[in-house]
Amino acid sequence: MRSGDEETSNGKKPSNEESVVSKIALSIKSQDGDVVYYRFPRSKKIQYLLTSYCKQKKLNYDTIAFVYDGRRVKSSRTPAELEMDDGDSIDAMMHQNGGGYVLVMT
Repeated sequence: MRSGDEETSNGKKPSNEESVVSKIALSIKSQDGDVVYYRFPRSKKIQYLLTSYCKQKKLNYDTIAFVYDGRRVKSSRTPAELEMDDGDSIDAMMHQNGGGYVLVMT
């Protein structure tokens, strides 16, 4: 079966417009400026995209913080729930511990 011959669960073929609308173009940008582009379903948990990015970049998922629109991305949410638009970008940053200061007395 060719890729254009797929049917939905109700037996109807999806129109090109429906299949385009169900996916969103997203990018993930690392701290070093490298950008990876994806087409991802709007209704699928974003965790699948984030783990795929980490596998592709050979990174440990637990060491990366993903930020969208100034907020940490919850992996249980979908692009639709996060109100993402076509062409939006997610920032991938290494977790940073600390941030405190040391008081030196002389």
